[in-house]
Amino acid sequence: MTNTFSISMAALCLAAILPTASQAEPQPAVLALMPYMDGVAPCLDAATTENVAVACIGEGARICMDGDPDQNQTTLGMVFCLSAEEEAWDRLLNTQYAQTMDGLRRVDADEAELFPEFADRADSLRAAQRAWITLRDADCALEYAMWGAGSMRQIASANCSMTKTAERTIYLKFLGDYMR
Repeated sequence: MTNTFSISMAALCLAAILPTASQAEPQPAVLALMPYMDGVAPCLDAATTENVAVACIGEGARICMDGDPDQNQTTLGMVFCLSAEEEAWDRLLNTQYAQTMDGLRRVDADEAELFPEFADRADSLRAAQRAWITLRDADCALEYAMWGAGSMRQIASANCSMTKTAERTIYLKFLGDYMR
């Protein structure tokens, strides 16, 4: 009975700390750490190139872990800091996706007059974004699995999800630069 209880408790704890694609709202512990993420958006806004923007990735989690001794000494604390930064990037991603989609719709509308068969940028972005979400989730599930039973799996998975979300946000921010 102890083994069943231990396994059930472990599964419950794991479900509580791992973000899922269907999870609509971040956990209260993650939301409580959002003030540490105040620098993420200004860092991205100030970036003039993708290479500069990449330096923003991980800064919020680092500040969180350095600034709150409860967060840097435990696996759960580190996961919460990484998840808080992922939430910050996810909010930026949603905004950037909408802006990029609006821009592509305008370009498509202009081009549709002369070349309607090529006015499919917005549809292509939507399809790419859906595929990217599936790929991100699968890649991070693999990252989690690679650590087996070790507690590092939780940190690796949270870092994977945060990093991939940040990289996608940066990609979308500079996507239009490729068309100039």
